[in-house]
Amino acid sequence: MKTSTGYTYFDKSRQKWAARFSPVDPKTGKQRNLKRYADTKAEAARKLRKMIEEYEQKGEVSFEPGKMTFADLAERFKNERLIPAQYAGEKKVAGRRELSAPKAFLKALTEHFGRRKLADIRHADIEQYKLKRLQTKTYAKRERTIAAVNRELEFFRTVLNYAVANKLLSENPFNIKSGRPLIEKAAENKRERVPGFGEELALLSVCTGDRAHLKPILIVAADTGLRMNELLTLGWADTNFEQKQIKVRAFNAKTNRARSVPMTTRVLTTLIELRSCNEESDLVFGGLKEVKRSFRTACKLAGVKNLNKHDFRHAFVTRAILAGVPPAVALQASGHASEEWKRYLNVTPETLKGLFAPLPGQDAEVVKQYGLEILRGLRDALKIDDLLTLLAVPGR
Repeated sequence: MKTSTGYTYFDKSRQKWAARFSPVDPKTGKQRNLKRYADTKAEAARKLRKMIEEYEQKGEVSFEPGKMTFADLAERFKNERLIPAQYAGEKKVAGRRELSAPKAFLKALTEHFGRRKLADIRHADIEQYKLKRLQTKTYAKRERTIAAVNRELEFFRTVLNYAVANKLLSENPFNIKSGRPLIEKAAENKRERVPGFGEELALLSVCTGDRAHLKPILIVAADTGLRMNELLTLGWADTNFEQKQIKVRAFNAKTNRARSVPMTTRVLTTLIELRSCNEESDLVFGGLKEVKRSFRTACKLAGVKNLNKHDFRHAFVTRAILAGVPPAVALQASGHASEEWKRYLNVTPETLKGLFAPLPGQDAEVVKQYGLEILRGLRDALKIDDLLTLLAVPGR
């Protein structure tokens, strides 16, 4: 019977190093020829060792997934993972709450890698894809940011990790330490925009008529730090006016963890008024799905530039820290669960000055008093007596 053999060589037609392994089917005695391509001889040798190790451990069956293309993997991942969120109680156990972005990512990846075999996708191929995406403008004809491409690459890494976990791929090329990392967080331009008190006043003043629904959303966002999805899925059952608390349920939170957020006086007043004229809906904001258009119009009318809805979440943390609230308390309320919270600890005098800067035509003293009132409200709502309260030590 033939024996299983393997070796490396330089493929002139592809201008790549190749690892060739020829395992023998013990049932038929037939020999198969399997190839893996690499940029260097050392990498080809490593891939050859990997093939031989897998064959010795798992036998011939371990190589069948090598026939799978990325399009095959994408279809399987879509059917198994890109499904509506599934819950056990309030805990998300499968699926995703938001599917539009990952489906768009998967479509772009399939268009580029669809016909490629999984085993042939290399670190260098992903680098080329990254460059291509950076050079491709968005649907709105804007320049694509590094942060946006990083989100796509993080999703790509997740898909390939899924393939590895299901023994469809021997190794994720994202894990190969050669050259620059594929996902460079440090290269992202961190957005530091925080709405000033003058800008907030101007925005609230134009939230009338068709934009009246936007005013309570902006107030609650600025004083609670809730994400937009958390706001629009907030139910009246999640509000407690007596205890002045808002409960963010785990299945609505981005981090899949429940938390409570104290109400400031103006949030309490705003929600009570909203409740009186919105008794039919179970949702605080009546089932709104999006406020992008009304927010954009409000910014235009108010003369506010380069501001987005998520900046009000940044405003909550920044303002709370300026008001003297311990950072840990502010960040606990906002639900930050990553290293992103560190940037909030560097509040500068320039930040403070910008917050109180009036817009053209505004009275500086009015803006100042408005801002101070908001800071006092945050300080009162988020106050703690001592560290025992923060740490929830039993027996206090």
